[in-house]
Amino acid sequence: MAKDPWHFERPDYTARILLLLNSGPAQALTLFGPRRTGKTEFLLKDLAPLAEAQGHRVIYASFWQAPLSPLAVLIHALEQSLNNASFADRMRSAAVALAPKLKLSAPLPGATAEAEIDLANLQPHTSPDLLLYLDDLIGRAARHRRPTILLMDEVQELARSQENASLIAALRTSLDKRTERIRTLFTGSSQEGLASMFSARQAPFFHFATPIELPPLGEPFIDHMIATFSKVSGRSPCRAELVQAFENLHRNPYFFRLLIEALLQSPDLAVAPAVDAVRDRIAIELGYANAWLTLQPLHRGVARALASGRKHPYSKDFRNALGTGAEEAPPSAAKVQAALKWLQRSGHVDIHTGDWALVDPEFAAWVREHG
Repeated sequence: MAKDPWHFERPDYTARILLLLNSGPAQALTLFGPRRTGKTEFLLKDLAPLAEAQGHRVIYASFWQAPLSPLAVLIHALEQSLNNASFADRMRSAAVALAPKLKLSAPLPGATAEAEIDLANLQPHTSPDLLLYLDDLIGRAARHRRPTILLMDEVQELARSQENASLIAALRTSLDKRTERIRTLFTGSSQEGLASMFSARQAPFFHFATPIELPPLGEPFIDHMIATFSKVSGRSPCRAELVQAFENLHRNPYFFRLLIEALLQSPDLAVAPAVDAVRDRIAIELGYANAWLTLQPLHRGVARALASGRKHPYSKDFRNALGTGAEEAPPSAAKVQAALKWLQRSGHVDIHTGDWALVDPEFAAWVREHG
């Protein structure tokens, strides 16, 4: 990828991950990290360039809010990897062609000629021939002088629909057949979603991958951003104020970059009001108010309780605190469970280290202030 002066490199961590993929006991890794904490940037700007420089074929597929079906995403990524373009060139072309009609590089099973398929209308549960073709593509992509590195971003999205069951099973079979020639890194922003694919005994990828976590960024990241800011602007911001701002923004690198952007745009803006402006911008860009309006009263009560730090949502104390009104009985544990599952499907809550919590800590702060 083109050199990004704002990108904070993690060379030691990147080298360790690539070594694990190459020489570790497992053929695959699962990398957990909350959303907007730099997983995708790590894959595209750290791991992929290092792997390609060491002679690996690198394939990247993202399933987060993809406009194409998961099967289409995979077929497109694999087809593009078979040409001679660099990884960076393929990423640029993928960003332009989101829903292409793709001419396949080989005939479909049972066909005598190459075909063109409309990726925008591809559905995994109606395409058995394309699942066989997917296996063929993975086999061809794995024929390389060094193991192929397959990066599958936000893979928990595959488990959200039962329609993807045949695709997941076919993918597991294809990768199982090529344990020495293809290594896979799966990422996810939902621990519960990753567990549904990799940890439960009935999970489709049970015992397939070794779990790892993306280390949180700290003061070295802040120092890198300050140095780049000073080089670009010729100004030297107060380090202590920016360290405190990083804490106030939940140590989130995406939010912190928005703060740096605000300070660059407004030279007279102090750090503290800039943090307030960034939080207002985040609430608008991520649609906190609109998201709140879509919630039913019980959903809001559960979200408020979790935002305030309450634990054990099925307990009587938690249910009594949901604010249903003095004349109403507390909701049952079953109703709270249903509300939690709805909030989880909507991307608002998840289980982290054994407890339910709001996924976005800034949304939790917004709920405490406005909800």
